[in-house]
Amino acid sequence: MKRTILCLALALGLLGTTLAGCGDQTTAEATPAPTSDPQESAAPSSSGGEKVDGGTLIMCEPTDISSLNILYETGDEGMTMLKPVYDPLYVVAKDEVRYYLAESREVSEDGLTITVTLRDNLKWHDGEPITTDDVLWYFEMKMNPDNNTSSGTTVNGEPVTVAAVDERTFTVTLPSVSASYDATLGNLKLLPKHVYEDTPVLAGAEINSTSGVGSGPFMVKEWNKGESLVLERFEDYYRGPASLEQVVFRIIPNASAEEIAFQNGELSVLRLTTQDMLEKYSNDPNYSVYTLTEGRINYMGFNSNSPLTSDPKVREAICLALNVDEIIAGAYGSTDLAPAAKTVFCPSNLYYTDVDGYSQDLERAQQLIAEAGVEGETFRLVYNSSRENMENCALMIQQQLRAAGLNVEIQGYETQGFFEVFFYTDAGDWELGLNGYSTNGDNQGDEYMFSLEGFLSKNICSTDEIAALWNAGDATTDPAERADIYRQIQEQIRDVYTMFPISSPNFVVATDSRLKGVDAIDMIPLFEDYLQLYMTN
Repeated sequence: MKRTILCLALALGLLGTTLAGCGDQTTAEATPAPTSDPQESAAPSSSGGEKVDGGTLIMCEPTDISSLNILYETGDEGMTMLKPVYDPLYVVAKDEVRYYLAESREVSEDGLTITVTLRDNLKWHDGEPITTDDVLWYFEMKMNPDNNTSSGTTVNGEPVTVAAVDERTFTVTLPSVSASYDATLGNLKLLPKHVYEDTPVLAGAEINSTSGVGSGPFMVKEWNKGESLVLERFEDYYRGPASLEQVVFRIIPNASAEEIAFQNGELSVLRLTTQDMLEKYSNDPNYSVYTLTEGRINYMGFNSNSPLTSDPKVREAICLALNVDEIIAGAYGSTDLAPAAKTVFCPSNLYYTDVDGYSQDLERAQQLIAEAGVEGETFRLVYNSSRENMENCALMIQQQLRAAGLNVEIQGYETQGFFEVFFYTDAGDWELGLNGYSTNGDNQGDEYMFSLEGFLSKNICSTDEIAALWNAGDATTDPAERADIYRQIQEQIRDVYTMFPISSPNFVVATDSRLKGVDAIDMIPLFEDYLQLYMTN
């Protein structure tokens, strides 16, 4: 019987896929060619010790999740803590496509239809089968305006069409070409229809705190709000049970307390954020140190609603007053931890061009400050105090701008408070803000950061020309055309002084030396595939 046809689109993911780095040349691939099961394509992990079945991986996050429903968890903490619970359909990486819930997918020659076949014997954590019924219901639920998940549900203002072929196969038909939609579709994390269909899936609904029925290798055992999330392996997982028996996330907001817990053996993984930490743990045989590609840009943004930074001459002066190498040296202590960023993309993107960035010219900066009449003015700089190295970056910027003749007051906020100030309010009562965003996979996934019509656009300094380029980049599947468009986007964002790129940080971690498989897939947030992780004796 023909299934009901549903219409909607998936929002561009805030979290793309982090990929292996490339050289400085522009990359132009419409669809990564090789496809694989992640267990087959993963690089071998470091050796040492005999693999054992069981063990507990203990990690920490500075803040807790607000829901067990991954639909409402878009921040780094939510994506990390719920990653083992919900599998994507597939991951479009730079050089391959890695399949999870999906067995295969096919994109039509005109780019308008994607056919996805689910793997056989998929099960939810409560034992119920995963079928295209769940897919169709999920789309219908997501487009319900009562659920507040409607952003990005169209392509060029028109809905896509989703239809089931059978219990394992469905098609998505686009109203017009969207080159990035393949990656967006792959990143879909389904919810179980039988759990949610009779309950409104609203943000804050009680079921989002009590269910957590997912599709990944680990299932929710208990959530102690504000303290920990305990996961246990799903024995009936479609790719076979994980080696680890449990994954535990502890909430530790203080970095010093986190390191003490790691040294006491209460954590399995510690992110290294300074050169001293890197040297300390690299020289200790009880730990292993891994450097992964974070696929992220840390930057300083300007507030278009402030009378001071709405002036492009002032933004130019600030960009010319700053020395990014000195900021990184002062904030991180090493380019091993945070290579300098020159542009708004990084080599992990499908299309990256090594365009020229900003170079410090203090004399020119002072001249522009004088011409704009802002010498001695006080600029307010806000930053996310829950993010590593942000406070140190703020202090370095404060020092450098003082040398150019500008006063800077700095203020840190916890994650949610920072997002409210930086993204969602347009009061114009701050001028500068330190933030970071994931930029990897398809470049189009970053549009929400720069579009005047995007949902994070209240304070962005951008132009209609840049917005038109973003639209053009998604409207063609020609690799050469897309590469040229994203090069222009990089250059125009630079030339209108939308932001000051600071670093494209590496994700460097120390681990209990018995933990292996950490480097199996170069993917942040940790880890893409928990089946690659295991303990040794």
